Amino acid sequence: MNYNFKIISIIFPIVAVVIFTFWYQWSARALLPFEVETYMQLIEAQTKNTNSKHDLPALRKFLNEDDGKPIYTVNMYNFNDTANYPANSGFDGSGEQAYDRFSQAMVKLMIKRGSHPIFGSDWHDQSSSNWERIVIVRYRSRRDLVDLFATPEFADASLHKWASIKDHERMLVKATHVPSAILIIALITQIFWALMLIANHLWFRSKSLAQTNKR
Repeated sequence: MNYNFKIISIIFPIVAVVIFTFWYQWSARALLPFEVETYMQLIEAQTKNTNSKHDLPALRKFLNEDDGKPIYTVNMYNFNDTANYPANSGFDGSGEQAYDRFSQAMVKLMIKRGSHPIFGSDWHDQSSSNWERIVIVRYRSRRDLVDLFATPEFADASLHKWASIKDHERMLVKATHVPSAILIIALITQIFWALMLIANHLWFRSKSLAQTNKR
């Protein structure tokens, strides 16, 4: 293994972890009043002209209280047996199928903004809950969440969301997200690999110097 490859092998995992951590844990600057107003105007217009449905007073209050930190949504759903699409929409199927169409669009929008679902289930013990599906989503910040809401892609995807849902409840929470054990194991493995490469390089270097001094 040549020297340059060793250096790249050591540096690349570390740089990759640093970049991912910055992207994922990035703390946004809290929304300023004029930014809240700009987003609200976009979303109010969107609500009037598209399939989007927002509780505008609650959204404004939520944005005005922004602290730039991550936010989690805990979503509970019951679905229509048959998706309630408008006439001539070109779509049909069950409520769950309509929601899956919405989810496919949402995940792409979330990933672009450092956000993602952290839990989802479509099975539950019926004696403990009447909800058919529970989804928990981590948003990197309220700025990322409202920026997603303001996109035309979200407005288009909302057609599927509201066609799918019979009942819906959502909680907005702050929380400490404990990462999956597999992420911790992957990080430890990367660190171990880097240390092994460094140790290997130092051993060969000391061996080479020893041989040189014998000559």
